[in-house]
Amino acid sequence: MSRILVTELDNSLPGSAREERPVRGHSLVVGYHRPPMHWNGAVWQPPASPNGILPTLTSAFTDGLPGVWVAALAGGDRRATGPHPTELPLSLVPLSSAEWTGYFHRACKETLWPVLMSEPERSVFAGQAWHDFRTVNARFAEHISTEAAPGATVWLHDYNLWLVPGLLRTARPDLRTGLFHHTPFPSPEVFATLPVAAELRASLTCLDWAGFHTGVFADRFRRTLADADGQDEADGPDGPDEPLRIEAPRIEVPRIEVHPLGIDRGAVERLAAGRTTRRRPAGTHLVLSVERLDYAKAPVQKVDAIDHLLTRRPDLRGKLSFRLVCPPPEPGITAYDTTRRRLEQRVAEVNASWAERSWQPIDYLPRSLSGSRVIEEYLAADVLWVTSLQDGMNLTAKEFVAAQAAHPRHGARGPGVLVLSRHAGAATELGPAALLTDPHSPGDLSSVLARALALTPAERRTRMAALAGLLGHERPADWANRIVHAIGQCGPPRQVGGHARRAEPTMGGC
Repeated sequence: MSRILVTELDNSLPGSAREERPVRGHSLVVGYHRPPMHWNGAVWQPPASPNGILPTLTSAFTDGLPGVWVAALAGGDRRATGPHPTELPLSLVPLSSAEWTGYFHRACKETLWPVLMSEPERSVFAGQAWHDFRTVNARFAEHISTEAAPGATVWLHDYNLWLVPGLLRTARPDLRTGLFHHTPFPSPEVFATLPVAAELRASLTCLDWAGFHTGVFADRFRRTLADADGQDEADGPDGPDEPLRIEAPRIEVPRIEVHPLGIDRGAVERLAAGRTTRRRPAGTHLVLSVERLDYAKAPVQKVDAIDHLLTRRPDLRGKLSFRLVCPPPEPGITAYDTTRRRLEQRVAEVNASWAERSWQPIDYLPRSLSGSRVIEEYLAADVLWVTSLQDGMNLTAKEFVAAQAAHPRHGARGPGVLVLSRHAGAATELGPAALLTDPHSPGDLSSVLARALALTPAERRTRMAALAGLLGHERPADWANRIVHAIGQCGPPRQVGGHARRAEPTMGGC
């Protein structure tokens, strides 16, 4: 087992007494709150439910992306700096379990996530949790500043580090800082419902560059920052006190670009090419969903739609199976508890209503599957059913297409069909060849699924061939290098009269 390149900042002492550590001279520092492996208190393990960012960054660094990856070490166990099953260049920020809970479980998942999903009525604000969010962002900013060489490029990922840009602008005005949003971005009106909207805007305007999967999300971000002057007022008596002080003056909106993320298509194709598909009786249908437990993925709505479809289509009774692979979130996250309970209830009710002999319509798997097993599920499915109420991209849809296109031996059935939410970022690219559905409409969910099941083998082949062409072959490393280059091209701020000020913008918008 090899050792990982790990550095660690000593946060156990007050700032004035903290050990002075030499700048490591990294020209690129990548900031994401999670490392690529999970420390279980004894050994490092692959994450139980890896999201799209982790394999993307892992692939990019493996393929030669220079620099260092700054991530949190939840629990602060210093044994985690021992042997690791990877050569990735990690620099860990130790956090206590309480800090991680307040920061991630509460502030990220209960306060910010509902607003990103355009469901602000679900958002819960707690002063202590937001204090933890500020603390963790400050730790990240300090750690990144320590790792970054003069004039370095800093590439942040997602909303979890929204306060870092402002802190870096104050502490290290020489850095070029970009942030890629893998999530949706809400409208300015929804963003403004956050009690901390002004504090977040003040930090986000300190970015040099911001990236998104779609033009819709990019435009919402642009309008949110452009509207800041008219909306940002001091927090009222019900808002948070003592916000982080960002001393840099208000600057122009950062350069904003759209860079949709792809998958490691070659890796998926290699996994799919050597596998044989499972045989099923003629006339039967397998509908598949592979998604983490999250109300934004609309799992309960899908179960309701299956119930509705079986009522309308008695010919599908005993022949339709819906396999819902839905691993739970990490322990401690309670934001999805209501969704989990309602999902389990509806699965039990629908199965009890329609079960016949050895058949029941819903096969609910509340656990993670290995990568090879997921590929097998993709190949076996007649339909991949993606019904996100909001989704930054949805790489599952792209993996399904890559697997199906790499395994043309589909027999008389033809290849699988992609049913894709109109509100997923992937619909911007794959929409012309997928069947688009609106998960906000129960009737549309069931009718579009019925249409997918009724497609002829020839129609399936035509759609899959078109999807495979739309998917492209760009590697995650190529995507990452394009973005790092774009951030690096932005003009760095310079010191003028003791204050950080951005250099004059170029024709590219920096």
